[in-house]
Amino acid sequence: MFNKIFDIAAEAMSANRLRINTVASNIANAQTTRTPEGGPYKRRDVVFAATDMKVEGFDSVLDRASLKGVKVAAVIADDGEPQRVYDPGHPDADPTTGIVEMPNINAVTEMVNMLGASNAYKAAAEVVEITKDMAAALRRLSSRF
Repeated sequence: MFNKIFDIAAEAMSANRLRINTVASNIANAQTTRTPEGGPYKRRDVVFAATDMKVEGFDSVLDRASLKGVKVAAVIADDGEPQRVYDPGHPDADPTTGIVEMPNINAVTEMVNMLGASNAYKAAAEVVEITKDMAAALRRLSSRF
C-alpha cells in the first residue's frame, strides 16, 4: 500500500512541477509580442485529470473507494483577447493606430497560480516524508515481534 501512496504523491509532484514551469513561462513571456505562431504570446494553463490507481490483493478489500492519482491531461493556450496598449514607438505597433497587442497575462493571477502549484507540490512532498516515517515505524514495530 505504501508504494501506491508514493506513486500518487510522485504523480502530484510531477504534475505540479509542470504547472510551476508553465506559470514561470507565462510570467517570462508577459511582454512577448511576437511568436512563431504569429501575434503575442498566449498564456498557457495546465489541465489535470484524475487517474485510477490499480490496487490488488488484500489492500483492494480495504479500499472500497478506489485510489485516485493525477495526471496532466493537457497544456492549453488561453484564447482570450490580447491586451491592446497604445505605444506608437514599439516595433510591433500598428503603424496607423499605434496600438500594440500584448499577451493576455495578469502578473497577480500568475503569482496566485504559482503559489497554489507550489503549495500542492510541497503537500505531496510532505506526504512522501510522512509515509516514509510511517513505514520506518512499522518496520521497527514488526522487528520487535
